[in-house]
Amino acid sequence: MSRPLAGKKILVTRAHPQGEGFVLKLKGLGAEPLHIPLIKFQRCWTDKTEDILTNLHDYSWVFITSFNGVKFFFEWLEEFKVQLPSCLKWAAVGSKTEKALHEYDVQASFVPESYHAQAMQAEFLSKNRNPGKVLFVRGNLSKNVLPEAFSHQGIPFDSLTVYDTLLVKEVKNLGEMLPEMDALTFTSPSTVKAFIEAVDVKSARYVPCFCIGSSTAKAAEAAGFQSIYVPHEFTVDGMIEIIIDYFQKEGKLHERP
Repeated sequence: MSRPLAGKKILVTRAHPQGEGFVLKLKGLGAEPLHIPLIKFQRCWTDKTEDILTNLHDYSWVFITSFNGVKFFFEWLEEFKVQLPSCLKWAAVGSKTEKALHEYDVQASFVPESYHAQAMQAEFLSKNRNPGKVLFVRGNLSKNVLPEAFSHQGIPFDSLTVYDTLLVKEVKNLGEMLPEMDALTFTSPSTVKAFIEAVDVKSARYVPCFCIGSSTAKAAEAAGFQSIYVPHEFTVDGMIEIIIDYFQKEGKLHERP
């Protein structure tokens, strides 16, 4: 069995439970992951939560852009004992979100070819000029790319925040473990923010830093990291591919001619 990351110590900052799957994949490749979740999630109530969820028949499409969006949205539906209208269509940002919908017996009608909000809005609007009223399900730190696109196109929509992203304040021994790390991984700008609040980033600025997407990479760059890598596909599997590629190339750099 190939173990291309044998012995590599890799920091995983992703929250539970998604971080656990990342850790298992790294272990399967021979790595020695250190899982220290730097963010956590909690269900969020707003003054329009109940009104929107009990009037889902007003919408044609529901946009969901994360696993957590699916999880907490359906928790609220269960809370209010809401039955989903059969006419609703669903847009999921990527395969993981689509798979999460499947767990609730919901089939996504639209998944973009590239897994990020910019591609999602461009591809969706090119295929759906008059989609009807849209419900955008989000977390408190979600970007406004989609709402701004809907506004610009004159598409009626509502946004519903169903969860909050919270930074983990107490992170024990992370600073002491950093000198041993061969790589750092970040799966959101929030994980970068939590990291730099927990430790002195100067002690890790030259450690290879693997980011799940462009917005996370921008946060890492602003924080002072010097070696930043982003996969073509903004997924954990894409991150793993570039981590493997990095260490294979690094090994070749140290081979004798």
